[in-house]
Amino acid sequence: MSRKAPCSHRPHVTSRLLFQRFSHGAPLASILGVLVCAQVSCLIPQTVDRIVAAPHPAPYFVVEQIPGYLQPPQLTLIRQGAVDAALASACHCQLWFDGLFVHEDDPTITLQAKWFVDYDVTNPSSTRPWAADLIPGTFDDATAIVRPVRTFQFDADQVGIVTSGVHLVEVVIGETDGFDPSSTTQPNRAMKAGYTPAVWRFPVNVRVEQVSGQCNQQPAQSPPSVRVSCP
Repeated sequence: MSRKAPCSHRPHVTSRLLFQRFSHGAPLASILGVLVCAQVSCLIPQTVDRIVAAPHPAPYFVVEQIPGYLQPPQLTLIRQGAVDAALASACHCQLWFDGLFVHEDDPTITLQAKWFVDYDVTNPSSTRPWAADLIPGTFDDATAIVRPVRTFQFDADQVGIVTSGVHLVEVVIGETDGFDPSSTTQPNRAMKAGYTPAVWRFPVNVRVEQVSGQCNQQPAQSPPSVRVSCP
């Protein structure tokens, strides 16, 4: 069952461990809907009910461990400040998506985390993951069912963002063997029959125009905003 949170309200999470499923359908329409909602500070509709009856039980994010600074309905990335640009070796800011944990019932299963920015099947260049990290399984620890997700460093320059606006960062986590490389409907993220990924979406308001001071001078911007390449 899908739980949809209204604008300016957070969903009430009652279970200890919840996960987010990827909704099949028209990805472009979904993204546009998310971006419109993000611009008016609405929460993204999420499915948070865990699937238990499936050949391959889905992994899911440990919601309680998501850092508070990653939980606002919309994050902000101020790319650069005047102080940053004036340095002998100019620096700028990135958003670091850290502190995420995924639950997988079978500790021996190897998972893969794929990070996408503005995924749109009508734009082939957007369907490649900007990061694809393995989350290895283990046969040595039967209790290792909660695993950390490697930090993704979102850099507007690296992903080719040159104008200010809202962009969608998504992380898709599924069994390595469950991804369907032959899919043309959702390249690089579609799953084979019987497999379901965990998905988390972060709307990010990117400001590429230069501001006064430093790019993460405001408390709300640090973390997840981090100044990089500074002397």
